[in-house]
Amino acid sequence: MKLRNMIFGLVALCAAAFVPFTPVHAQQDSALLNALVKKGVLSDKEAQDIEAQDQKDYSMTSASKINLASSIKSITFYGDLRLRYEQRDGTVANGSALSGTSFAHNESEDLSRWRYRLRFGLKGTLSDNFFFGIRAATNPNYDRSGNVNFGASDAAGPFGKDRSIPGIDQVYLGWHANDDFTLTGGQMPNPLYTTNMIWAEDLNPAGAAEQWDHTFNDNLEVFATAGQFVYQAAAGNGIVNGIGGNSSNYTTFMYAEQVGFKYNFDKNTFFKAGATMYTYSGTKGLNITTVGGLYSDTPLNLSNASFNTGTGAAPGTVTSGGVTATTGQENNSPSFFNGPFVGAANAPLTNVSGINDLAVLELPMEFDFKIGPGVSTTHPADPKDVKGVRTEGSTGWVIPMRIFGDFAYNFEAGERADAARGAINSLAATDASNVGVTSAGTAAQNTVMIDSPTFQGVLNSGKGLLDQAAYQVGIEAGQLKKKGDWDGKLFWQSTGYYAVDPNLIDADIFNAATNMEGIVVAVSHNWTDGLSSTLRYAYANPVNDKLATPNVNQDVQVGDMHQYNLFQADLMWKF
Repeated sequence: MKLRNMIFGLVALCAAAFVPFTPVHAQQDSALLNALVKKGVLSDKEAQDIEAQDQKDYSMTSASKINLASSIKSITFYGDLRLRYEQRDGTVANGSALSGTSFAHNESEDLSRWRYRLRFGLKGTLSDNFFFGIRAATNPNYDRSGNVNFGASDAAGPFGKDRSIPGIDQVYLGWHANDDFTLTGGQMPNPLYTTNMIWAEDLNPAGAAEQWDHTFNDNLEVFATAGQFVYQAAAGNGIVNGIGGNSSNYTTFMYAEQVGFKYNFDKNTFFKAGATMYTYSGTKGLNITTVGGLYSDTPLNLSNASFNTGTGAAPGTVTSGGVTATTGQENNSPSFFNGPFVGAANAPLTNVSGINDLAVLELPMEFDFKIGPGVSTTHPADPKDVKGVRTEGSTGWVIPMRIFGDFAYNFEAGERADAARGAINSLAATDASNVGVTSAGTAAQNTVMIDSPTFQGVLNSGKGLLDQAAYQVGIEAGQLKKKGDWDGKLFWQSTGYYAVDPNLIDADIFNAATNMEGIVVAVSHNWTDGLSSTLRYAYANPVNDKLATPNVNQDVQVGDMHQYNLFQADLMWKF
C-alpha cells in the first residue's frame, strides 16, 4: 500500500507540471481588469463580478485541487519505456562448470527472451538555485539492467508480475552554488564523463559529488568532478570486500576524481577528454589473514575435477616429476584453475565480485564533427575579389560524426593477480584445508594438475598489459533528435581480467564479464519524436584464453566462454 501511494503521489506531482498555477493566472486577470477599469471600459463593480465568476469557474476545475509548495519553481515529468527481444549465448571451453555441472567442449547456454524496462520520474528546480530529482525503475533486484522478462514469475502461473514492481533508483538534492560550481547528494545520475566500458548506464552512484565547470572563452571549457560514493553498506550483500563474520563491521567507499576539457574548434567541431582515478576504502575485514579468507568461505575443490594436461593426449595416465596419475576427459578449462577470487566459473559468486586491489585510471575521449554540403558553403564576398570570403548556410545534407574511445588501467592489477596466485601456490599436496585447490585426492593428482600447461598459464596470468588494461574505440554517425533521424555505431572493446571493477561494467555488451574482447554494432531510427528502434549485435572472445570469463550476472551465467553472441531488437519511447 505504501508503494502504491508513493507511485500515485509521483503521478500527481507529474500532472501538476502541466497544469497552470492559480496565483499566476489570478495576477494576470487582475492586472487586465484593473487596466480596463482605468480606461473606463469597465466599472469597479463589473470588474469585481467578472473576477468572482472567474474564481468560481476555476474552483470547479481539477487544477484547483493540486497545490505545490511555493519553493518549487518548475517540475518536469519524464521517463522511458523500452520493449526488447533478445538472444544471447555463451559457448564454453572444455570442462567449463556451472554450479558443479561440467559442460563438454562447444556446448552453450542460450537465452531467448522478450523483455521490457520502464523508468519514470520527476526533476525540477527550487528556490535559490536548488534542484531535485526522483526516479523509479522496474526490477530493482538487478541494478545493472532494470529489465523484466515477460512471463517471469516467482510464483506459480503464467503472466507473472513479481518483478514488475518498480523501485526508487534515483533520489537526490543539489545546489548550483554559482555558474561554475554544483553540489549533489543522494542516489544521483552519474556525474562523471565516462563510457559503458566502466559504468553500466543503469547504475546510479550514491553519496556526494562536487562539480566545477568553467568556460574560459568561446573555445575552451574545463571541468572537474569529485565523487565520494557509498559503494556498499556495512551489512550489505552481493559485493565482497572483507567477508566472514566481520563483514558487518565495514562500509566500503568508492572515490572518483576527474578532470577534463572540451575544446570547440567551431560550432560543429569539438574534442573532449577526461581523466578519472577510482580508488576504494573499507575493502578488508578484521582478523582475515589469508587470501582464501578474504574472498570466500567455501573451498574450490579441484582434485575431484577431471583435467587435461593440454598435450592432446587421450585420457589415461600422465607422468610429472616421476609421478604417474590418471587424467580425466576434456577438462582443460581455465574455470577450474582460477583460485579463490575472481574467475572460477564454478566458484561462489563472492569470488567474482571482490574489489581488492583496484586503483583504476580511466581516460575517455571523443572527437565530434559534421560532414556534408549542408555544414557550410563559401562564396567570394565580391566576384572580383577571391580574398574576401563570406560563409552562408546551405540546404544540403549533414551527418553528425563522432569518433570515441576509452582506456583504463588498474595500477594494482599485479597485486590483484598475485592474490589469486598466492592462494594456489599455498597448496600443500595433502592438506585439504587450503582454499582454492583442495586435495581430497592424491598428492600425485595435484602434482600433475599443477604442472599442466593450463594451470601454469593461470599462475602466470595478470602480468601482461592486456590483462591489466581495458580499452574501447569506435565511430558513430548520425543522431536521434527528430522524426526520421538515423544513428549508427560501431566499436571494439577489450576488458582485461584484472583491469576494472567487475561490479560496474555493462551487462548489455559482453554479459558483464571481464577477460572479454569483441565488436559491437548498432543501428537506430527515430520513427517519430520520442519513439525509436535499435538493432544491436555483439560478438566476443576471451582476451586471455588461459583465464576464465567471470561475471556477476543474471544473464548467461557460465563463467568460461570462448565465444559469445548477443542480438537485441529494441523499441524505445521517451517521454
